[in-house]
Amino acid sequence: MKSPSIFLLLVGCVWAVFVVLMFFGLAGIADFDWSMSGVLYWLAMLIGPMSLIVGSCLVMIIGTGRFSAVLIAIGCLSLTGGALYNSVAAIQRQPLQAPPPYSFYVLMLFVTLLADVAGFRVVRHLLRSHPEAH
Repeated sequence: MKSPSIFLLLVGCVWAVFVVLMFFGLAGIADFDWSMSGVLYWLAMLIGPMSLIVGSCLVMIIGTGRFSAVLIAIGCLSLTGGALYNSVAAIQRQPLQAPPPYSFYVLMLFVTLLADVAGFRVVRHLLRSHPEAH
């Protein structure tokens, strides 16, 4: 289960970098006030990538465990929901609006599908492992 875990780790790291870059970009444009709601929002944006990163690292280090399966499932569901939401919202064009970069959204959905397949394989392997191994 090394290669699906490495792929999920890579997807989680790239996703976390995108969230951090989005934060720095928006904080640079608008003066970010360090209110509790703003900090909680950006921390909540990092739950999905961090669960993918921690879950896949636990799989590679320990090799078994229901906790890592739960973390990977949460990360994959969060990635799928976010990718579908952003794709559907961005593909709907308004009049006189430039066409969206369809290739980017197709690539994002393809990587999401690959991450879901890898997550399914890892979770299935972890949940079917012998109870003596836990």
